[in-house]
Amino acid sequence: MQLQLTKSSYHLTIVGTGEPTWLLLHGFMGSGLDFFNLVQHLPGRFILPDLLGHGTTNADQDYPYTMAHQVQDLNAILTQIIGEAPVNLWGYSMGGRVAIAFAATYPQKVAHLYLESTRPGMLTKDARHQRQNHDANLAAQLLSGSLAEFVDHWEALPLFASQTHLNSALKTQVRKQRLVQDKNQLAKSLTQMGTGSQPNYWPNLLRFNFQTTVITGQLDLKFTQIGQAMLNDLPQGQGITVPNVGHNVHLEAPETVQQILKLEG
Repeated sequence: MQLQLTKSSYHLTIVGTGEPTWLLLHGFMGSGLDFFNLVQHLPGRFILPDLLGHGTTNADQDYPYTMAHQVQDLNAILTQIIGEAPVNLWGYSMGGRVAIAFAATYPQKVAHLYLESTRPGMLTKDARHQRQNHDANLAAQLLSGSLAEFVDHWEALPLFASQTHLNSALKTQVRKQRLVQDKNQLAKSLTQMGTGSQPNYWPNLLRFNFQTTVITGQLDLKFTQIGQAMLNDLPQGQGITVPNVGHNVHLEAPETVQQILKLEG
């Protein structure tokens, strides 16, 4: 379905009925459909949006793709669909950063927060500036060549090395999903909502007075360390490290993630 807001129009996939209600947020170059096969037989209702710059969500040309605008839109979507009731919120990678921002802005809307392979931002101004330059260079690379060339580069990142062991059908499916994106929209997302552009939400973790589950893959050493640092600050945090998988836990270990989701069903 397509849901029209004031200056943006979101593509949403809604799966299931009843309680609990979930909002699942995908990573960079993904879409809400990334979670479809994972949740279609689970109890509860799952709202799977395409985030700004991704899938078939679109917005007015002058509409900023900032973190503030993204979480404002998600709040408007939830209000239209379920009113003011809290949801279970799951975010992966980029979507996890959005989930943290949403929880910091609308804590009353979060029943349980699930953070998969993500971070609350950069700790220092210097680190943010360096990351902004990195994101800008990545966006320039994206715009200067073909989308297929950028996808080749993206898939070759060490962060995704563990995905080389996926079966060929699944790898083809993931690549096809990436290749249907709009590179101009992706570049706008990178420069306006990338890790370097978002606020530093580390201090907010101390005020997350709801259950928060941090999920990382054992082979993803970087985000496992970041996840442990987050757990040190979260008042009601618990960690799950999934063995023998990397950054994209829900892709590489779907049965494990389904079991986590069922616990709330």
